[in-house]
Amino acid sequence: MEQKRLLLFVVLSATVIFFWQMFIVPRIAPRPQVVAEQQAENAPAQDEQDPDLPLVAKKPPTNGEVKPLPEQPEEQKAGFARNPQRTIVLGSLDPESGYFLQAKITTQGAAVLEASLNDPLYRDLDDNQKQLQILGEFEGAKEVSRSLQIEMKQLDQKLAPFLTNTRRADWKVLEEVKDADGIIHSVRLGLSAPDGSIEVQKVFSLKKYPVPEGEDFREFRNTQQAGYLIHFDLKLINEGSQGQTLDYQLLGPVGIPLENADNTRKFRDLRIGFLQNDMSVDTTTLYAADIIEEVQEQNVEKYTRAFQFAGVDVQYFAALITPDGKNYKPELVNGEMRSNYSASVEPVLIQQNVKTEEQSRITVKINSDEIELPAGGETEHSYALYAGPKRESLLGPPLKATEIMDFGFFGPVAKLMLWLLTTLHSIGLSYGIAIVCLTVIVRGSLYPLSRKQAVGAQKMKELQPQIAELKKKYGDDREKLGRAQMELFSKNNYNPLAGCLPIFLQLPIFFGLYTALNNAVQLRGTPFLWIDNLAAPDALFKLPFNLPVLGDNFNLLPLITVGLFVVQQKLFMPPPTDKDQELQHKIMNYMMIAMGFLFYRVPAGLCVYFIASSLWGICERKLLDFQAKRHPATSADPNVIEVTAETKKSSPNKKKTDKEEEQPAKKGWFARLQEIADQAQAQAALNEKQRDQNSRDKGNGKKSKKRR
Repeated sequence: MEQKRLLLFVVLSATVIFFWQMFIVPRIAPRPQVVAEQQAENAPAQDEQDPDLPLVAKKPPTNGEVKPLPEQPEEQKAGFARNPQRTIVLGSLDPESGYFLQAKITTQGAAVLEASLNDPLYRDLDDNQKQLQILGEFEGAKEVSRSLQIEMKQLDQKLAPFLTNTRRADWKVLEEVKDADGIIHSVRLGLSAPDGSIEVQKVFSLKKYPVPEGEDFREFRNTQQAGYLIHFDLKLINEGSQGQTLDYQLLGPVGIPLENADNTRKFRDLRIGFLQNDMSVDTTTLYAADIIEEVQEQNVEKYTRAFQFAGVDVQYFAALITPDGKNYKPELVNGEMRSNYSASVEPVLIQQNVKTEEQSRITVKINSDEIELPAGGETEHSYALYAGPKRESLLGPPLKATEIMDFGFFGPVAKLMLWLLTTLHSIGLSYGIAIVCLTVIVRGSLYPLSRKQAVGAQKMKELQPQIAELKKKYGDDREKLGRAQMELFSKNNYNPLAGCLPIFLQLPIFFGLYTALNNAVQLRGTPFLWIDNLAAPDALFKLPFNLPVLGDNFNLLPLITVGLFVVQQKLFMPPPTDKDQELQHKIMNYMMIAMGFLFYRVPAGLCVYFIASSLWGICERKLLDFQAKRHPATSADPNVIEVTAETKKSSPNKKKTDKEEEQPAKKGWFARLQEIADQAQAQAALNEKQRDQNSRDKGNGKKSKKRR
């Protein structure tokens, strides 16, 4: 019974559905018109359509009518949309290929997707098996930023109905040029407006520079600037029947890596070298924080002067774009150099780092002049993008960008230190040993001054008992105490300021070496002992926690450096004899703790220098003590003259010889200076006494006698 009921339900349901589809549905929703049906049949399936096709080509018309875009034939739209997306690889990662770079060019926007250095010296610090990628792309929320991509409003307006622009559209590969080894070294891409009125072409190329026979590979790579250039030609063609005014905006380098970001003091900086009237270069530096402030205030400055180079540099590498065409002719206009390529240059904020503004991504944008093109006319602008290490030998002419080397106030000393390091390494020494040898050279040249400082410290230590005796005698009378101490120092030929001279002479060397190590790309990634990178902290191992200011790496070399500083302090400083000296010792101890924080994140190469320098100083002091023990004085030290509390009275038991009476002891410059000061003070006291006497005479009513 139940089966019969189920069968009856199925038959009735099928009958109702049949009548509904045959008679009711055609009255409620009539069939579309024939034109719409034919268009739907001719259109490709939705999953087979090109995603870059305009939206009107993907969706059927809602009202059954076909509305083609004006002056845009169907074959032009289809041809534009069918440009395939490709990546063309220029150059090679093989350093023996003759190329210095490998650059990947994408057809999407016809821009540099990425560029990598193939020199074995420039490996990725995070993965030693990979070459360093010096250019890359950044994908933001709305747009993808790539090096050397352009914006062109006249062409973008014609591409807008297709929901694309010059940065998103796929350009057509017009030509690829290979060398004898089959490596692509040049590619030409083109993009035409849908109506055929404008065509833009880009040419990217690398030059091949094999190492000449008999020349050193490293020296050739360190001096051949042209090998690090990506040549870029931009051609604008007016295909229309009327004249047009065109302009473009060219984006600078993108994706420069920020290495060792937690410890470096050098972040991404924008560098623009402006041409002066005499064709020299004046370099301007713009920092990320300043650019962010200008963007937030909507007051980004545009620089109208002609530029020699513009781009981004980090600690050891730079990416700089420079005009490179034969038709580039800057000229003086109203007292200012102007370019016939660009109207202005402006900074661009690609991505703001909210946590650390200095680490934000920035670049530069070149705004071209308005270009008047007649019907059938064309123009070409040529540039070159330098993407390589920061070496003076590579940044010189024709780029003229050596000013981006941050040598600072002690630049000559820093260059000398860098030259010594390079010279020592060239004779076969590792850079770690070269730093130690550099320390020996520096400290050896200062040995006479250092020895004098050590002798003075030893003499000061021997004079401490007499100084303590003088302090007991004069108590709180600091004026008499100072005179007695100066007399004591003078009689013993001790100059308290002489010990500071070696320190002041070492300061330029310290700052120069620090600057040199921060700019020496040679030290980047160079190992020494357990150190993986002499240009960064040694980072022996990771801590299970993060310390404020110090981070989560355990750095051993800074601790050794500060420990040796403490040892030197104990050896060189005399023991305290009063509360003032005890306070000085406490301040020095606190300074050592502060220096531990300051040195914790400095490059390991700098710690190696200080460790070697401290060991040298300790050995100097021990050698001096050894010589003093080996040649002891028969009675008392002849260089030390004891001064009792009665400094102005001679001892009754001491008899002077005739020679001593005839030839008094020669006074030092400090004693003479003290004597002049005493005379001036005595004269001032005499004048004061005379004024008091005169005032008292006037108060008693006495009249001064007239002179006859």
